[in-house]
Amino acid sequence: MHDENYNFYTAPTSIGVTVLGNPSLSFATVNDYKNGVQVNHGTLQLNVSLGLSWSLQIHATDDLRYHTYSIPVSSIGVQSVSLGSRPEIFLSTTDQTLASGFATSLLNAVMLIRYRAIGGSNFLKPAGPYTTTIIFTYTAL
Repeated sequence: MHDENYNFYTAPTSIGVTVLGNPSLSFATVNDYKNGVQVNHGTLQLNVSLGLSWSLQIHATDDLRYHTYSIPVSSIGVQSVSLGSRPEIFLSTTDQTLASGFATSLLNAVMLIRYRAIGGSNFLKPAGPYTTTIIFTYTAL
């Protein structure tokens, strides 16, 4: 009987997210205020190792604010349109799953996100740049 040394190589597992830019929703017509507007934006670069299950969470830190005016952040719908298959969710101050999946190959892709302002009375405010901070949290499962 003899001992054999086996060296197994295990590829490192990792997930990474890079923010590529900030989306902007613009209202130009009465119809925009009434029915809302949307934009598809390449917000993130997502990198996931082969064989890794992953989940991407999203939340806002507060309502949309401009000076003393605010718009409820729940008036903004978000949906991944290029990775994962999940329905539209509405922003809140608690984490919600934006997308998830299993990497059957090395994933290195821009994540296209649809941002949709629902329109209506919440948007009847003085003009200005209403902003909030969006936090993305990613998890390898």
